Amino acid sequence: MIDGNVKEFVDNLYYGSEMYFVYKDKKYFIQGWVENEMHFLVLDYEKSNLPDDYTFKSYIWEHKAKDSNECVQAFLDAPLWDGKTFYEVEREITWTE
Repeated sequence: MIDGNVKEFVDNLYYGSEMYFVYKDKKYFIQGWVENEMHFLVLDYEKSNLPDDYTFKSYIWEHKAKDSNECVQAFLDAPLWDGKTFYEVEREITWTE
């Protein structure tokens, strides 16, 4: 991971921390929360990447489960990055905030 520690980034996912990162010139936003005893983790584009007429319909990726471990593992295993998983591309990701 560029400009950050990948272990720290993944650890923050378990807490639902709001984080921004760049992959292939696109800025992303990931965050999580707990609601009604369910854990949520969602990924979306950072707002500056969106056209002015953008209307929110859904996240790029989302997962909910009874524990944060399942949400984080689902994110790490999802082939979101040109068909690759997070750990397969993490060396190309820049943690920006």
